[in-house]
Amino acid sequence: MIDWLMKRPASSVLGGCLVLFLLYELSVVFFAYTGDAYVTSDTVTLAAEIEGPIATLDVRDNQVVAKGAPLFTIDPTPYRLAVDESAAALANAEATLALSRDRLTASQADLASAQASETAARETYNRVSSLARSDFASGQAIDDTTRDLATAAARAAAAAADVDVARQTIAVNAASVQQAQATLNRARYELGKTAVVAPDAGRVAPFTARVGDYLQVGNQVLTLVTDNRRRVVANLSERHLARLRPGQRVWLTLGSQPWVVHAGRVTSIAPGVARSPTAPLTLPYVDPTTDWVRLPRRFPVDIALDTWPADLGFYLGADARVLVVF
Repeated sequence: MIDWLMKRPASSVLGGCLVLFLLYELSVVFFAYTGDAYVTSDTVTLAAEIEGPIATLDVRDNQVVAKGAPLFTIDPTPYRLAVDESAAALANAEATLALSRDRLTASQADLASAQASETAARETYNRVSSLARSDFASGQAIDDTTRDLATAAARAAAAAADVDVARQTIAVNAASVQQAQATLNRARYELGKTAVVAPDAGRVAPFTARVGDYLQVGNQVLTLVTDNRRRVVANLSERHLARLRPGQRVWLTLGSQPWVVHAGRVTSIAPGVARSPTAPLTLPYVDPTTDWVRLPRRFPVDIALDTWPADLGFYLGADARVLVVF
């Protein structure tokens, strides 16, 4: 056999390559292996929601923080002043509204008085007119009562118009109060955003922000690495997708502890990936790798360890090697 192989080296090499290829293709039936895997967990990136200089930094690189712990503050002085100014504007608007309501009350009293005067003038006019038809009242008396009635009616109409204006003024001033209240609420909200606290427990990743740095809205300041959903993400070739199932046994090693094999299970399989880096960022994008000339797509698969060793530190982004047994 050896002599036959030695006499036909080309056939031997081709035959060996064919056997290896067949073994490689058959391996997908039993297991999936990848070295393109990494350790991850939920992270929170803290960014400025308002602008201003950093007044204090209450944490340092790699510090462990509890939920609600102070992280940094933006200079609150201009925002306190804005709250004070807005509160004063609200008080002024409320005082103006109260004054306009008092004016409405006074206008309604004037209207009642004018209407009473008009009623009295109309009664006098009717009585004098009745006497004039019996020649018991002079023409001068008729003229006087007619003039008095017209004056009283004009006063009543003017008083009614004043009441309408007073009501419209109240509506305008009430809207001003609402606007001033909204401005005050906004100022208080922005003042509350000057102090940034940890939304969850975790460790502070190294950051470059320093006291005095001026932040614009949206500027990222630091990242918090939480302990939530510790997992390994393995980018597995699409050739394995038909056999992958949540719950399948996984054996893996971590780059931070390379000679120790850990047990885990598949928890989820990505339902889709982006075909290019310019696709929507809501879909994961995994760079294709050369594999037998073709470029297979790889899909992220989440893997949870059965137990995370207490003596093993958690290092976000560390490499891992994964073997999934079908």
